[in-house]
Amino acid sequence: MKKPLIFILVLILSITGFSQTTLQYNLNVGDSFAIRQDSEQIITQDISGGQQIITNDITAEMSFIVTKVENSLFYIEMKYQTLKMKTSSPSLGVLMDMDTSIIPDSTDVQGRIFQGLINSPITMVMQKNGKINALEGTEVLIDNMIKNAGITDPNTITQVRASLDQQWGDNQLLGNFEQMTFIYGDNNATVGDNWENEYTGKMKSKNKWNIASIIDENTTIEGASEIEMENTNAGATIIVSGSQKAMITVNNKTGLMLEGSTEGICEGNTLISTMPDTKIPTSIKFKNNYKTIK
Repeated sequence: MKKPLIFILVLILSITGFSQTTLQYNLNVGDSFAIRQDSEQIITQDISGGQQIITNDITAEMSFIVTKVENSLFYIEMKYQTLKMKTSSPSLGVLMDMDTSIIPDSTDVQGRIFQGLINSPITMVMQKNGKINALEGTEVLIDNMIKNAGITDPNTITQVRASLDQQWGDNQLLGNFEQMTFIYGDNNATVGDNWENEYTGKMKSKNKWNIASIIDENTTIEGASEIEMENTNAGATIIVSGSQKAMITVNNKTGLMLEGSTEGICEGNTLISTMPDTKIPTSIKFKNNYKTIK
């Protein structure tokens, strides 16, 4: 799958009414919302005394609707509405520039693959604290991406599916979505209250949360995390670790995020499969911004 304004007098007057409210998701069938995510990743690799810098800029708009509530679990259908991805480098130029709001021509296989993401439903099965138990529909999502690209050769389909599964399969998407949803513990909403949880997947993190402020019907939550990331792509594996800070404002009644931001830095190495003894020093700086737009 990211700063609070401290009004001391307002804070003192406002926290009393919410001091015993449990922070969690309170959703009903038919509830709908949409989130916009803007992300920037800057990857720096030290190669032969020089630096190679790669910047990834990603913007996505996602719609959500609650389709079922059962046994304290929310079934939420999610669809990508738009997705923009640009990869560039000062030395290499623009490596990829994709926008699903622009219909690609028949020769743009990559563009047509990503076009297949749009409006293909995935269902999240989510607990009240935001932990996601399962995803349903990722296989169909990947099928749609391959079908939309017009790929028919069985060997090519197998290769493309394996590559797409690394980015859009259950494990990857579940981890991405939990970074937007899994922010609650079993605690009352009291300023200064704190709790911990963990994310798994390609980005593993141990998170410490605390309530920074409660103003009217909104709560601002701060987070600090120790993170580890591992990503394999095109014969190279990046393994890094570091830290992340988060600031998230939520609605007390529904538990839905109003806006949030995360930023951090990780350092480690890139390992090349054909050069097992070579380690390329690598750092990743990232920023994510989230906002509920509907």
